[in-house]
Amino acid sequence: MNSNNPMLRVRQVYETAQHSFKIAERATKTQEPKARQRLLQRTHLETPLVEETIQMIEESTKETDALFVLAMWSTFERFLRYELQTRGRCLCLNQPPALGQALYEHFEKEIEFWKPGEILDFLKDSLFSQQTMLIGHAKQILAYRDWVAHGKNPNRPPATDMKPLAAYKTLNDIVETLLRSSLVETV
Repeated sequence: MNSNNPMLRVRQVYETAQHSFKIAERATKTQEPKARQRLLQRTHLETPLVEETIQMIEESTKETDALFVLAMWSTFERFLRYELQTRGRCLCLNQPPALGQALYEHFEKEIEFWKPGEILDFLKDSLFSQQTMLIGHAKQILAYRDWVAHGKNPNRPPATDMKPLAAYKTLNDIVETLLRSSLVETV
């Protein structure tokens, strides 16, 4: 794994949140009432009804999963835009240099307005032509991200219920492929 991969940090944060939920659930199930009260004091989990607390933890876990898919996509999309801007610097090498520089400045600015689906299509048609299923899965993640980001409309649910680690694997595979390809290009 490449240390320039921004996806690694998002996964670490996700795993930390998951561990925190497990710890909270264990504390909730503690048989000793005083110990449970001490462990959960000053939290919303400090309630005498263990079942109610466990339900709150489960609901929080589901909501957090959705938000982490959103965070993973945001991190991934920012990486893609930056990576394409970096690779586009070769436009500056065009002759005459002033034209190359002007082309690059326009390209760098316009990339911020490209639709994520178009970027995925661009990648599928170029670097990922042999990995079209990977790009297809990334589009499912994008659809799920859109659903979460726009309020989870119950009348228009996504085709798949996205799990954070599945989303991570797909997006991370794309990032790692891009990072490896940029290393090959510079050698």
